[in-house]
Amino acid sequence: MRFTGYVFASLLLVSPWTLADEHPASVRLESLLKADKSWDGTRYTHYPSGQPELSVVKITLPPHASLPWHQHAAPNAAYVLSGELTVEKKADGKKLTLRKGEVLPEMVGEIHRGHSGAEPVELIVFYAGQADAPLSTAE
Repeated sequence: MRFTGYVFASLLLVSPWTLADEHPASVRLESLLKADKSWDGTRYTHYPSGQPELSVVKITLPPHASLPWHQHAAPNAAYVLSGELTVEKKADGKKLTLRKGEVLPEMVGEIHRGHSGAEPVELIVFYAGQADAPLSTAE
């Protein structure tokens, strides 16, 4: 019986198009992000080679805090649970501000950082990376 439950759960996770077309009226499906480029307009070109690994982390920034300059080797996306986050690209100073409920398609291979506003920021970040590779590297 446990195996059947795993199979059913797996089918739900890998078949979102089925839910979109054939679901009870009480089920609500809302696309939060579908992107082939990062927030600054740079296209994603490839995934890292090697064993794929998905990682999901929760990041909490106190008010008026900044993350260190860093970059990512693989595509990832950040969902803003609470607060206001401003991301900044080091190369040209370009900035984007996101609020609760918004999603950020992160940069790959570009140095950037995030800043919180007057309130704490909580993010859930989804990484599609490579096993045993860091999620980010400092400048």
